[in-house]
Amino acid sequence: AELAVETPRLLVMGDFNLPSVGETSGVAQEFMASMMAMDLTQLISDPTHIGGRMLDLIFVSDQWQSDLELGELVVERLSWSDHSLLRLDFLTATPNRRESEPLRWF
Repeated sequence: AELAVETPRLLVMGDFNLPSVGETSGVAQEFMASMMAMDLTQLISDPTHIGGRMLDLIFVSDQWQSDLELGELVVERLSWSDHSLLRLDFLTATPNRRESEPLRWF
């Protein structure tokens, strides 16, 4: 939870190899409770594993969602893996960059 406080724009994604999020196993419930305690929202709703489970997940913080425009979320089966490919498109504004003054070395 401390990480979420220090990093308001947080994206966590990967293969968590836990039982499906919707299951009632203690490990999955404890994991989801810890993510929710950090105000992270889980975006995946479809199975990501050939066995029909959601093992690969994407979590985003509320600040991240409000700062960026979330686009398409794709869960795509791969012929060479038992896991699906997750792709999350998003748009962000390019920050204004200050023009730097040239350095003079004399």
